[in-house]
Amino acid sequence: MRQWQMALVGRLVAHARDYVPFYAEALGRLPLGVGAESGIDETAWRSLPILTKQEVRAEAERLKSRALPSGLSLCSEWTTGSTGVPVEVVKTSFYDLLFRAVRMRLLRWHGYDPAGKMCDIRRPFWKTGAAVYRMPRWEFPMGTLFQTGEQVTMDIFSETAAQVHFLESEAPDYFLTYPSNLRLLLRAFRRTGKRLPSLRVVRTITERLDPDLRLECQETLGVPLVDTYGCTEGGFVAIQCPEHAHYHVQSELNLVEVLREDGAPCQPGETGRVVITPLHALGMPLLRYELGDYAEVGEPCPCGRGLPVLRQIYGRKKETLTLPSGERRYSILPKKLFDSFRTVVQYQVVQKSLTELEVRIVAERPLEKVECEQIVSGLAAQVGAGFEIRLVFVESIPRLPGGKYMDFFSEVEAG
Repeated sequence: MRQWQMALVGRLVAHARDYVPFYAEALGRLPLGVGAESGIDETAWRSLPILTKQEVRAEAERLKSRALPSGLSLCSEWTTGSTGVPVEVVKTSFYDLLFRAVRMRLLRWHGYDPAGKMCDIRRPFWKTGAAVYRMPRWEFPMGTLFQTGEQVTMDIFSETAAQVHFLESEAPDYFLTYPSNLRLLLRAFRRTGKRLPSLRVVRTITERLDPDLRLECQETLGVPLVDTYGCTEGGFVAIQCPEHAHYHVQSELNLVEVLREDGAPCQPGETGRVVITPLHALGMPLLRYELGDYAEVGEPCPCGRGLPVLRQIYGRKKETLTLPSGERRYSILPKKLFDSFRTVVQYQVVQKSLTELEVRIVAERPLEKVECEQIVSGLAAQVGAGFEIRLVFVESIPRLPGGKYMDFFSEVEAG
């Protein structure tokens, strides 16, 4: 697999040097001798500089290819802009076909029956302005290749009560949404004691998944949770193994590197920054593109699938806590703190500086002094000494324009 990837990378580098102004004109970006139709070796590959989101935003036009192999068409997509500003990504029709093939692999791995009904609650992709969009079959290619059930999608900006009613009335076999939205739905279903009798699987996308949400989903709805890790720039990066909670890298679609801060590859058990190269991105080559996420590398999987393993996805750099010492902590779990506070509907922890944490809370009633003290002391126990913790009560905590929601984010640039 690795030899095949490096052969594809060699062709991609040669194409970028010939037809992409950013790489053709940027001295040192593609040194002579790096990349050829026959492939590229690992040492030469790691000599290439990391491509940042800031560069992609600034150089979007110069990153677009001036020529393509015959038969390919282009389309543009935009990232959700969760890191600040959306990024335009140009893709080819061949890439789109491969993306959909990997989606079919995901559904096959996890036992999806095409005859079932699928419901999504996510960012709206339709233009009608309605809260619900209904299709008689699953989206391409499943709905073309098989006789499938309906696929019905609801706008994730809808109120939670409306979403619960939607799920109860539609009675899906398969349900897809974001982890933060699923948590609110599970809270609502626990209060009524109801389940969705027809439901077989819940799938989560887009946001970092807290491991405890798997157990919560199983206990509340009685079904397993399947998670995927992807991005607009590269499509599916990794898919949860059907036999374990960790993830298999989709190596046919992306060359994925998990790097230490010094640029060396992480070994199993180590956490580092995620760098991807979409292998078929002839329309807009992104060579060694840093997503801004952190992940932990895993050992080879006993399931027998030969794809590399990511044990845990930790999310964006801005979702990591920076201690007063400058050390980075990849994950804090506010949910564990708020589990005992049933009156708290939503919460969000914001790191304002190296020594300040702001806790935004949406509550059904004013919290008592002792409850506030418990929240402060509980969070202090998680993050350690050296932080001033301030509670702020708000009426709502809005999602980002793309529908994402973060229960923790940092406004601090570590370094």
